[in-house]
Amino acid sequence: MLIKGIERNHYTNRIIKWIVIGVDFLLLWVVLHFVVDTIPLSDDWDDDKERVFWMVCTTAMMVAEYYFSTIIHQRLISAGVIFRRSAMLAITQALLAYLVLRALHFKAHLGWQFFYMAVGMTVFLIILRFLERWLLMRFRRLGYNTRYVTMVGNDPEIQRLHKLLLDNPSYGYKLRSSFVSPSDFASRLSAPDELRLGNELYLCVPRKERELIERTQLLCSQRKVRFYYVHTADEKLSLRPVSVSDNMDVLTTNEKKFELT
Repeated sequence: MLIKGIERNHYTNRIIKWIVIGVDFLLLWVVLHFVVDTIPLSDDWDDDKERVFWMVCTTAMMVAEYYFSTIIHQRLISAGVIFRRSAMLAITQALLAYLVLRALHFKAHLGWQFFYMAVGMTVFLIILRFLERWLLMRFRRLGYNTRYVTMVGNDPEIQRLHKLLLDNPSYGYKLRSSFVSPSDFASRLSAPDELRLGNELYLCVPRKERELIERTQLLCSQRKVRFYYVHTADEKLSLRPVSVSDNMDVLTTNEKKFELT
């Protein structure tokens, strides 16, 4: 069963992502117009050769987007991540296009042109990403692209997380349900409709509560709710997510695989 509204939220995120990717390609094609003018002997290219050049550069962008596509639609994204992914996207596209064109024996000095293109694309992409993030923050402040959360536990760490996610409207988080008592939450797992689950569920209990964690994770998997296990204060919560399986994300203080022991 899918909770009403969750599917719509996922579609909205996909739409945002594809719009941003489309803007990336428009930026590339604009930049390529200027790059072509600076390539020696480009005036001597026939239509087929110019078509190959554009096709190679566009295909290289597709590959780069596959590995370093935008994550600007995510809620909590740092400036460092924006800088790094923008640079990797631009460098991957330029380097891949350059190598393929050289392999096709293009008789032109392309090195410096693609170097400057990579630098220019990096700068423009960073500017675009920050502009896109600002627009998304405004969009979410208006109440759109909202994610509803369910929080379980009364530990100081879940309270801190509650403040982090919900005090800033630009993140687009809203509280759907909250359970101070984990035992009260556990007693209702057999009747999940009473839980009023949101898009994301944050469970903060000691690790020894293995059965509760596993039952909650299974329920979230069945209902397509993103599940997070939050360490208690004694376990020193860090907001760095570590993927444990396809259906479970864990917030942990280290890079080791999380084990329910």
